[in-house]
Amino acid sequence: MGLFNRKSKGSVDAESVTSKVSRTTSNLQSPPPTKAMNGISSFSSPLAINIPLPPPPDPSVDPAAYLRTVHAVRARSRIIHQRAKKNQLSHFDVDPSKFGETAAYLVSIIKRDFAPNYHTIPPHGRWQHFEVGGRQRIDQLLASWPSKIDAQERTRRLIDLFLVSVLLDAGAGNRWSYKSKESGRTYRRSEGLAVASLEMFKAGYFSGDPTEPYQVNAAGLNRLSVGQLGIGLQASEANPLAGLEGRSSLLANLGEALQNQEYFGHSSRPGNMLDYLLSHPSTQASSVPVILIPTLWTVLMDGLASIWPASRTQIGGLPLGDAWPCSSMPAPPQAQPWENIIPFHKLTQWLCYSLMGPMARLLNVQFVGVELLTGLPEYRNGGLLIDTGLITLKPADAKRGLDAYRHNAMVKGQPSMEVVPLFSTDDDVVVEWRAVTIGFLDELLVEVNRLLKLDGPDKLSLAQMLEAGSWKGGRELAEVSRPNTKQPPIMILSDGTLKRTTMETSKKIKQQKKKVLLMGKSGAGKSSMRSIIFSNHVAKDVRRLGATIDVDRKRVKFLGNLLLDIWDCGGQDAFMESYLTSQKSSFFDDVGVLIYVFDVESSDFSDGTHGNSDRDLQTYASIISALDEYSPNARIFTLVHKMDLVAAEYRNEVAKAKNAAILARSGRFTRTMGTYETSIWDETLYRAWGSIVNSLIPNLDIIKDGLKDLQKVTEAEEVVLFEQNTFLKVTSVGSEVPDENPIKERYERLSNIIKTFKNSLSGFTESNSSHQFDSFTIKCRKFNVIINRLTYNTYVLVVFPPGEAELQCARLNILSAKDEFARIESVAEGADDDFRIARGK
Repeated sequence: MGLFNRKSKGSVDAESVTSKVSRTTSNLQSPPPTKAMNGISSFSSPLAINIPLPPPPDPSVDPAAYLRTVHAVRARSRIIHQRAKKNQLSHFDVDPSKFGETAAYLVSIIKRDFAPNYHTIPPHGRWQHFEVGGRQRIDQLLASWPSKIDAQERTRRLIDLFLVSVLLDAGAGNRWSYKSKESGRTYRRSEGLAVASLEMFKAGYFSGDPTEPYQVNAAGLNRLSVGQLGIGLQASEANPLAGLEGRSSLLANLGEALQNQEYFGHSSRPGNMLDYLLSHPSTQASSVPVILIPTLWTVLMDGLASIWPASRTQIGGLPLGDAWPCSSMPAPPQAQPWENIIPFHKLTQWLCYSLMGPMARLLNVQFVGVELLTGLPEYRNGGLLIDTGLITLKPADAKRGLDAYRHNAMVKGQPSMEVVPLFSTDDDVVVEWRAVTIGFLDELLVEVNRLLKLDGPDKLSLAQMLEAGSWKGGRELAEVSRPNTKQPPIMILSDGTLKRTTMETSKKIKQQKKKVLLMGKSGAGKSSMRSIIFSNHVAKDVRRLGATIDVDRKRVKFLGNLLLDIWDCGGQDAFMESYLTSQKSSFFDDVGVLIYVFDVESSDFSDGTHGNSDRDLQTYASIISALDEYSPNARIFTLVHKMDLVAAEYRNEVAKAKNAAILARSGRFTRTMGTYETSIWDETLYRAWGSIVNSLIPNLDIIKDGLKDLQKVTEAEEVVLFEQNTFLKVTSVGSEVPDENPIKERYERLSNIIKTFKNSLSGFTESNSSHQFDSFTIKCRKFNVIINRLTYNTYVLVVFPPGEAELQCARLNILSAKDEFARIESVAEGADDDFRIARGK
């Protein structure tokens, strides 16, 4: 079967059949799913599998890549744990005498719930949350599907469900609850969100295909509004759910991330990562499929990188994710700048633990490298250490935290009882607390196994201790210690998944979000051009795209924080009439940009004389009128498309006539609008979209000033900045030499050529091509060219005089400029108004 087909060929019995996954050189056999005690299947293999794991990147060469690995989490946290054992932490006092009591408490809970059958303890994961109240909801879900749904598709469906459920599993607040539509029982917190997400999944909330409700795909997530999500989660004024809009935004970003076909296939489903993992070169095909944890980690870290808000912690413009500087870590000048950063990647680890479950239970997939995963550095595990007295917040920090709590309690809707210290996610107290939690969980695992007298293959894994001991124990202690709120001993100013956004930042983000209407008659080529520019398709592939039905929304990030909310609007007459009548006010309100595409050969695209139809122009004029009423400040761009179908000798004449007819129907927008002639087969498409997107970038002059500085130090003839994903030109500077270049469309040609080159890399590398491509050098007799990643969002092209010395100097200057351009870029996104003053603006 095709690598990313939604279903395997044929009808198979999920309980007994051997599944096959197509590979490049051989078939990988998936044995029949096995039933362990109580349906529990371990992540680690019972076989003696000895497979070497790939080493992490060298931090001295690429610290950003190293800090994004799973290896770095335990290695960096170990430094804090060593300080804790010497009672040398910055914010906590450590009482070693409480360590034994903490371990004994965990043992008592484990014995209470599982003795003597410790082997039945499931690994920590989302699966158990679905079984709240003793109801085997996932087993019931699997049983409800017909036998023709094979084991691999069942696994894909559970991966779809589990990933969305984990992302929705943020702190719900003390007042929210969910009443199950199936049982009538009420649930709260993580279990309530699990049951809610399961029932929404079964109802098709996350699917874009009404005939296939049991899936999550980009189309479904793009159409899921905040209001619909609130209905599904039963959120209301009387039943408030903390962070509802944050969850909605996260799912919308997930819909964007699922467009990555390398990991998530043509159907844009999380579950398609199964096909990628099984067919990956590192996956072993022995008696059972064996997947390396670093491979799964790469899919989650790289494939979902775009769903998170830009991290405060960056190296060379590359956001590190859940990684934070800590004062207890080595710092310059005694250490390198990156060495004071501790990565946690808590949610990625939680996803790893949760997604391994379906693959292990349904396909008997075994995982190598599970020991790389750490205990989750979150408030239940960390709260256990405080509530047992093993660590205690130092007085000065406790006072600061209590003052912050009292101040926060004055805000409407914030908790005001059972006062505990309050800190933000990035506070040094929280970072140190999370790091010491990882170290003590490792140490507690050894002691718990000793007290339970378990050794060899009978020993509990870290995932089992998290499930049966520390996470459960932390929650139970919180319920006893703070019975009204049941909250941890330290409150974190966060919504549980996304760092809390200040009001000022929210306004800034809203200003940078642009609603873009992509409109035109059906068949004009709107979706084709959008797919080429934003979804890495090539022209020959877009012929397979069908007509857009109603509105296909896609959110695209450009230069980090500029968010284009593209509404690709179906052009059939019925949809156009609906947009202009029943949906008019909501549809045309708050529009930042209209891009109207005319098919140059359409029989409806004429001036209406001599019996010719001008229906397309009439529709366009009606849309212009609606924008004038509801979004008078919108920018208008028109594209006369498919110009390749016009004979070359007539193109200028045809374009002039068509644009004149368009301008005559554009009303007061005529003076400010842009008109372009385009084709998917040449650089004209990049020229038009480059100009459109370029007009939306705020404070472009700041970026250009930075390029001028780089041009001077490299003595470059020309410096061009490209956006990393679309490879559209952002801006350029140069000496007088480039003006003499007869190839005026060279930027657009470069966009087309380099983007095609980037995409081709995915056939030769094991990671997403946009992250794999780092630099490209051309040495000629008359000049040198470097194309190099400059920031996380940009590449720079530098043309400069020939010579090896000049080449090496240019490389060093580009490397030195990376941090400066990361800062300049944040200014262009509106993050630092003071920097504009510092540069003399």
